Amino acid sequence: MEEQRLQENRQLREQLDRLLSEARRNEQTQSTFDEFSLAVVAAQGPKELFHLLLEEQKKFRIDEIRLCLVDRYHEVERLLTESYRKKYKGLSFIDTETSDLMISDIPDFPILGTRILTKYDWLLDFNDAKKYKSAALLPLKRGDEIIGIQLLLSTDAERYNKNFATTFLQRISAMIAISIENCINQQRTLELGYQDGLTNAYNRRYFDERLKHEIDRCVRNKTDLVCLFIDVDFFKQINDRHGHQIGDAVLIRLVALMREQVRSSDIVTRYGGEEFAIILPDTGIQLAHEVAERIRSEVDNQKLIIDDNTLSITVSIGLASLSQIKFQNDKNNSEKPSKEPENLGVQLLKKADEALYQAKETGRNQVVIKRMAG
Repeated sequence: MEEQRLQENRQLREQLDRLLSEARRNEQTQSTFDEFSLAVVAAQGPKELFHLLLEEQKKFRIDEIRLCLVDRYHEVERLLTESYRKKYKGLSFIDTETSDLMISDIPDFPILGTRILTKYDWLLDFNDAKKYKSAALLPLKRGDEIIGIQLLLSTDAERYNKNFATTFLQRISAMIAISIENCINQQRTLELGYQDGLTNAYNRRYFDERLKHEIDRCVRNKTDLVCLFIDVDFFKQINDRHGHQIGDAVLIRLVALMREQVRSSDIVTRYGGEEFAIILPDTGIQLAHEVAERIRSEVDNQKLIIDDNTLSITVSIGLASLSQIKFQNDKNNSEKPSKEPENLGVQLLKKADEALYQAKETGRNQVVIKRMAG
């Protein structure tokens, strides 16, 4: 009898030890989750937020993560990736024009299992479906709107099953959705300080900051960059004859035309008055010339109706490329490294401005590429 009581006591102690150990693990997990939640909410910009969601979150025994954001108006990708160039493997964007059916098929609550890997294979890389054995899909919702999807992947077939706590996942998805929405709104607010009040093109301050950044990146990646200087021909005559309100309308329309001809990653700037500048990163001089020629042609063909009169405008465009300037520098200073991004930027702008001056002096309504001597 005594032996039986001792055995029962041992079993009770063992059970208590297991419960205490599990409680400590749960407490540690909750503490880690709380720290992670605070970090996500306090993330300073998209770079830090994506690092937390796609890298740091893996400490919760997640093998791989996919984050897909809905980009309804083709602005989310630009807002959240423009300030840096690191490519996160698990980050992607979809627009509703091509993906309405996919988005409408996303559930309102987290779901788990192996079937996710086949039903939502459009969220995965080609080899993911074979590599991973179970997954959790978290809808990121604000109100009734899906703003994104997060996929948690595991090589363990039992990692995400019907017994897993979906309430916990629902808390995570709600927190992430709020953080992403806040980050987007913060970037929108930040962007307002970099915009020209009339045309909504970027302003000179933003241009100067981005030019330095893009030159530095292109030098490191050994890619080219082209700067376009664009000036409205005889703009003073437009203001004198039709008034400044019409002149403003011309500038607004010009920015709209330029944006139609460039990529979302290109930087369209009102440099000053009727002069504009465009940075084309990762672009060679030949492609840049084609872009510039399309802009010139579209403006030339555009007719503005003002008080029953047709107003025609043209632009002159000057181009200069980073690779040509670097080549010239390296040729003239063969034993010295290439100049710093700030100096390269000054040279690039000077050459583009010289090309623009040449375009205006030799007839206007044309594109001129600044060629390097020798």
